[in-house]
Amino acid sequence: MSPRVDFFRIQGDGETAVLQAACMVAGKAYGSGYRVLLFAASEALLDDLDNRLWTYRAGSFVPHARRERLDAAAPEPVVLSRDCAESGDAEVLVCVSPPPPDCLSGFQRVAEFVPTEQAGRDAARRRYSEYRQAGYELHTHDLRVN
Repeated sequence: MSPRVDFFRIQGDGETAVLQAACMVAGKAYGSGYRVLLFAASEALLDDLDNRLWTYRAGSFVPHARRERLDAAAPEPVVLSRDCAESGDAEVLVCVSPPPPDCLSGFQRVAEFVPTEQAGRDAARRRYSEYRQAGYELHTHDLRVN
């Protein structure tokens, strides 16, 4: 089964907006009962996400852990990782960084973000086209980040 892929066009500037949007989408998926893998390509991005999940919205908290710190007896519903090839039991993949092509197949849903800068938009368009050719169910949304 191919996953549904949602592209979120970010209404906000820079990497900070993408990180904030990823926290919002991961929080919504968690709130809807899904297990989430939050993928980022660098340790610095994972550190930033780890901090933001505590503070991205006043009064909210998204239980999360880095993959290497997971407690197998009581895993968190949101896992942060630089590796998306192993989905574990996550149903949703939230991608702060563009995912490798082999990552998508293990998930029901995938969230990607289209930043405002031209290079990021062009890269997202290429992935959208590749996903369409692969037969994925595609959706686009506008997402305002404050």
